[in-house]
Amino acid sequence: MNTRGRILIADDEETFLQATADLLRREGYTVGTAADAPSALAAVRDGSYDLVISDLEMPGNDDLRLVRDLAIEAGGLPVIIITGFPSTESAIASIDLPVTAYLRKPVQWDDLLKRIESAIGRFRVYRSMRRTEEQLEALRDEFRQATTPNQAVKSAGATEVDAFLALTLRNVMGSLSSLESLGKALSGRPVTGTPCQLINCPRGLQLHQAVRETIAVLEETKGAFKSKTLANLREKLELLLETV
Repeated sequence: MNTRGRILIADDEETFLQATADLLRREGYTVGTAADAPSALAAVRDGSYDLVISDLEMPGNDDLRLVRDLAIEAGGLPVIIITGFPSTESAIASIDLPVTAYLRKPVQWDDLLKRIESAIGRFRVYRSMRRTEEQLEALRDEFRQATTPNQAVKSAGATEVDAFLALTLRNVMGSLSSLESLGKALSGRPVTGTPCQLINCPRGLQLHQAVRETIAVLEETKGAFKSKTLANLREKLELLLETV
């Protein structure tokens, strides 16, 4: 089912809860609801959400308990607070938590929609970057193992080594090309530029460094194998860094 994103609304005010959920569903979002903080936390544990909209004054939410728990158990999941009882204390406490907006009831609908779209877009990009970083880290470890001479590798024929390296090459390039999913994360909007340009963004610097370290490992161990596939891999990764 096509959806602009999955949102959980946590509020013990039934009228606001159901009315807001219905309006967001009309906008194309998939929406879940919870009437208290424990139920909201359980829903996040059981499902995959892109955003939580939370009230302040509801059962089980003393001292922003829900947002604090989400920061621990669902790191990075954005929260928009909408409250009829704003306070300086809660606003200040929100600064150090994954709160993307602190709004007062009654909320301006157009403003809320813009904030929702922005928060979900950023979170999907963040989640895609995290997945790609994890893939590259795993592949870097795989390279280190693959390029460390050992008895098993020495006894393997050239054909088996080339086949393994070819598979690893496909995995690396597939991991890098998965950056294209970042564009799809932007709520279905057209993507301008090349997704790989994101390798130069703050978190993308980690990806950039991972690629550089992979090239260094390949360079240092190029004498371990007489493999054209391994040499081609190094050249392609070097070209990638030259073009970003």
